[in-house]
Amino acid sequence: MLWPSTKEGDREPKLEILQKLADFFKVSVPYLQGFDEHKSNRLKELRNRNHLTLKELGQNVGMANNTLSQYENGKRNPNDKVWQQLADYFEVSVPYLKGEIDTEYLEKLVELLMLLSFPKIVISYGDTDIDDDTKSYIGIEIIILISELLGYDSKDKFLEIYNKVIKLVNDTETIEYLQDFKNVVIQLMPKAKGTIKKLLNAYENL
Repeated sequence: MLWPSTKEGDREPKLEILQKLADFFKVSVPYLQGFDEHKSNRLKELRNRNHLTLKELGQNVGMANNTLSQYENGKRNPNDKVWQQLADYFEVSVPYLKGEIDTEYLEKLVELLMLLSFPKIVISYGDTDIDDDTKSYIGIEIIILISELLGYDSKDKFLEIYNKVIKLVNDTETIEYLQDFKNVVIQLMPKAKGTIKKLLNAYENL
C-alpha cells in the first residue's frame, strides 16, 4: 500500500519501523510501500515449521541451498514441476505453498460448516430445506470444496477418509449404511459448487 500524504507533524514511517512491519508480515519493505507486487510464498514458513535448515531441505529434495534461498526470497520463481515437488515434500497443495489460497472464501465455507453443525436448525434455500438428515451430506460437500481449495483431489481425499471410517465399525448394518452414504456423496460431488454457492447466498442473507 502507498502511504497517504500526511498533515504537518505526521511523517512516513521510518525505514527501521517499515522493516519491522515487513518482518512481522513476512513481506518486503517495497511491498508495504506499494512498489512491489510480489506476494511471499510459504516455503520459508514451512521449512521453519519443520525445523529444517536450507541445507537439510536441499538434501531432502535434491536442490541447491542457494536456489532454495532465492525461491524463499522471491528472487527466483520455481517452475510448475518444482512447485509440485516442494508441495509434495511438505504435504501441502501448490496453491497453499504459493500463498494463493482465497482465504475469504475459505472463511465463508468454514462459517457455513459451523452453522450446519448446530442440531435441530433447518436452513432453506429456494425450495430446498437442509435438516439434520441431510446436513452430513452438505457438510461433506463443503469439506470437499475446502480440500479442492487446498489443492487436493477431493474424491481421493474423501475415499481415503472413508476407508479409515470403515475400520471403526464392525457391524454389517453400519457398514452398508456408510457404503450408501459414500455412493451418494460421490454422486453429489459434481454439483457441490452450485449447491454450496446457493447456501452461501442464503447464509449471507441471514
